[in-house]
Amino acid sequence: MIYVYDVLVNLNEEMYDFYDWEENDNFVHVRRVPIFKLSDDVFYDFVTKKIKVSEDFIYSIKDKTQVFSSRNIEIIKFAAIFSNGKNAVMIEFDGHGFIKRKSGFLVNEEMEIIDVTSSLTDYSVNYEVKTSKVKTNTMTRNEKKVLNDIILELEAFKEDKERIDYLYYEWFEKTDGDNKYDLLVKDIKNSFTFKHEEFLELLNLLTIKK
Repeated sequence: MIYVYDVLVNLNEEMYDFYDWEENDNFVHVRRVPIFKLSDDVFYDFVTKKIKVSEDFIYSIKDKTQVFSSRNIEIIKFAAIFSNGKNAVMIEFDGHGFIKRKSGFLVNEEMEIIDVTSSLTDYSVNYEVKTSKVKTNTMTRNEKKVLNDIILELEAFKEDKERIDYLYYEWFEKTDGDNKYDLLVKDIKNSFTFKHEEFLELLNLLTIKK
């Protein structure tokens, strides 16, 4: 079995890009972890879909991943790194073969991992796609927080027609429209832009003056 050594990971149910890591995240310093090269299609499934790998595969990687702890070396029971030769992800599985947590890597470490796969052939792993729904992050954690704060602040003004009219104009730069609160919420949730942070500042000012 081929291993990668000495990498930092940030294992979460939702995988965050390295630039979205936060100081208080639960980082894990991996001593060693098995690595497998996958085809592009299989790698895409592993990163974006709900999958279940076979029992045979799960037990082939059992207890192979070692991590440094404050006192000793500990074991992650079922984990491995997967790469398609362009990107890489570390995945921790539960005992039934479902993905439990994932992590990306720091740029320099991902490049080293990808370099390891240059000498590997695609591995054939048995797995099932349990849902074809694709899961991707389109916003950073901070952007999600800003969006959620806007929605909460807006809800406080929901019954205040005068303020909703004002906020509607500030967002859309027009005054005409029906169900302005609903239109505001729908458009704000549509996609994140530079306008959101400015709009949250405006809402905070209105809250102070309320």
